[in-house]
Amino acid sequence: MNRLMIFLDAIRDHLDSHQLPPAASVDVNAWSSPITVQLDVDGLTAVARALLVWTQTLEDVSARLWRLVDGRWVHLSISGRTPCGIPVVVFGVVRFEPSTFPDLPAGAKQDMPVYLLRGWSTPGEVAA
Repeated sequence: MNRLMIFLDAIRDHLDSHQLPPAASVDVNAWSSPITVQLDVDGLTAVARALLVWTQTLEDVSARLWRLVDGRWVHLSISGRTPCGIPVVVFGVVRFEPSTFPDLPAGAKQDMPVYLLRGWSTPGEVAA
């Protein structure tokens, strides 16, 4: 079985096995990993909640922020592995707010603790 089929089977099985938030896209590529899932949710609270759901279905989870070069948007992402070992990155996009991301200059990427997602998943929480 080729690598693409293994990745396709793995993500299909993972999506079937869990009640996960809606996805706008799933990118599976035989020449590069990981599988990339873009969330279909809006706003910091919804993106944080959706990412938290995914964290409970993956192993070896880490989180990251990336403020796009234009400075108006921030990617929040988690990466991990399905139980069968396939690497997955899940991300959502939120508007940049200086009160939420005070030390994140345009174009910067930063690792962040996964627990920050819990705070953001409750409306009114701020500060990275």
